[in-house]
Amino acid sequence: MSITDLRDFLDLLDEHDELQRIQVEVDWNLEMGAITRRCYDLGAPAALFEKVKDYPEGFRTLGAPLGASRKRGHSLFARTALALGLRPSASPKEIMQTYLERKEKLIKPVIVKSGPCKENIFLAENVDLLKFPIPLIHGGDGGRYIGTWHTVITKDPDSSWVNWGMYRLMVHDRNTLGCLFPLQQHIGQMYQKYEAMNRPMPVAVAIGAQPVVPIVSCVQLPPYVNEVEVAGALQDAPIPLVKCETVDLEVPATAEIILEGEVLPHERMTEGPFGEYMGYEAGKSSPKPILKVRALTHRRDPILPFSNMGMPVHEGQTATALIKGAEIYNELKKLGLPVTSVYCPPFGVGHMAVVSTEVPFVNFARRVAHAVWATKPGIFTYYIVVVDADVDPTSMDEVLHAITTKCHPVNGIHQVPHNPGFPVLLPFLPMKERLIGDAAGVIFDCTWPKDWPEETIPVKASFENLWPKKLQERVLQNWQTYGFKKD
Repeated sequence: MSITDLRDFLDLLDEHDELQRIQVEVDWNLEMGAITRRCYDLGAPAALFEKVKDYPEGFRTLGAPLGASRKRGHSLFARTALALGLRPSASPKEIMQTYLERKEKLIKPVIVKSGPCKENIFLAENVDLLKFPIPLIHGGDGGRYIGTWHTVITKDPDSSWVNWGMYRLMVHDRNTLGCLFPLQQHIGQMYQKYEAMNRPMPVAVAIGAQPVVPIVSCVQLPPYVNEVEVAGALQDAPIPLVKCETVDLEVPATAEIILEGEVLPHERMTEGPFGEYMGYEAGKSSPKPILKVRALTHRRDPILPFSNMGMPVHEGQTATALIKGAEIYNELKKLGLPVTSVYCPPFGVGHMAVVSTEVPFVNFARRVAHAVWATKPGIFTYYIVVVDADVDPTSMDEVLHAITTKCHPVNGIHQVPHNPGFPVLLPFLPMKERLIGDAAGVIFDCTWPKDWPEETIPVKASFENLWPKKLQERVLQNWQTYGFKKD
């Protein structure tokens, strides 16, 4: 099935029992957030709220669009797999491999004259963000967040590079949004340039596009890579873009909601806190840049998707962390390192990467870890576990076994102070370091030391290693004869 917009994706989720249509009235004030949190906790289907208190019929919200699945026969990453056109049982390895193969063939977007996102157009004083059923997601949030699963589109003032990224957006009033733009992220670097020139930064926000659009907006790609071309590659078709009404930017033509405006230089309003991706209400409220919305367009009967960030597993660990691992792998291969796989475990909230690799020389795990930290997708990864090539990084059973049997409790653990960290949000940092993003890293070397004689390296006591090949084959062939059920 071709996914050209969010509605196609909902039909696909419906087909595979990964969508729950909620037709009783639900309150935008915390109730939608609480229901969605339970969806994540239980691995329940995505929640489409079709009747929201205080809002007219047709204005809907979608919670947990790419949340984890616990449906029998589906993988944890079923919705991410479906978003990429794969079967819902696709494994993490298959999803990552598909991503890497497709993104090698970038597809440029096509510019169209109009699209569904232009069915309703509101300009200037007619802009009212609160016409949408924006949820107050968590108790303790600083406000209602319209931007939690979306795309922020900006253009570098020094080049033609257009960046698509996902940065949280809190509603201050009918046409003002509070923005979190970390300097380690591309949008923070762009905004710094505009502010130095005392110029407002033009911005467009696309909410409710086809799922590959928010997915690539989460991927930490290198600078000067246009995420729209990666999105086209992932769906094997160009993304149709339409020109904005008030700013010189293009947006996905089939998106549900489009916001247009400017981030003003040197102006700040208090934003936050927010229940964040790492599972805590991290970061206190503080002055942050503001986006003044000058135009608003949307489809008829618009759908506002949102991600309820917090304790795993949510979109930040299904789609985002999975593809982050694939991107780290890609960057390490470009360096010529003999890595075989990279995986960011869902409950590691993107802060941990497990790397399996051949080991060509002594202390190679340190070489691998520092290479990870040098990449764009690896910048906010603080725990690097390096394992031998015979360990499957996607199997936490194998990884834990490697840590507890191959990682020396003293010599195998290497602390690295003063690594860049996500400012404001990191729970494990004291307040002073949190404010400036002065974090740390640690390397777990779970590889056999290269200087050990081969005969001293323990042999893994596994079915494949300690029994003759012919006997292995006989046991496998006769498995049902022994009375066991077929897997």
